[in-house]
Amino acid sequence: AIQDAAGNDAASFAATAVQNSTSAADTTPPVLITTGNSGPKVTGNQLTLTYTDASNLDAVNTAAASAFVVSSAGNAAISVNSVAVSGKTVTLTLSRTVTSAETVTLSYTKPTTGNDTNAIQDAAGN
Repeated sequence: AIQDAAGNDAASFAATAVQNSTSAADTTPPVLITTGNSGPKVTGNQLTLTYTDASNLDAVNTAAASAFVVSSAGNAAISVNSVAVSGKTVTLTLSRTVTSAETVTLSYTKPTTGNDTNAIQDAAGN
């Protein structure tokens, strides 16, 4: 029986409504911010991407450098040496410094169609 510290049994009770306060699962994937001050930007050899999400991005399970393609005007490829995730930001370290006169383009390819541990994702795995 359910008892108090003195050993007294709790009384029975009829069917009672229960408030469910369990949070709904996070199923919303992070979205790249593409405009304004939080849009993608290059400083030296660092390309910074900021995402919207209810939680932070997963810093352990993230995309490989090979998932990103960076090029400058004229389609000259710029290799991505590494990917670092902190909070809602992904920072790509590029193989060279980008000058202020260059226009840079970036693409990202998610490794698989399903939920993948080697992708940019939030803490819930989206």
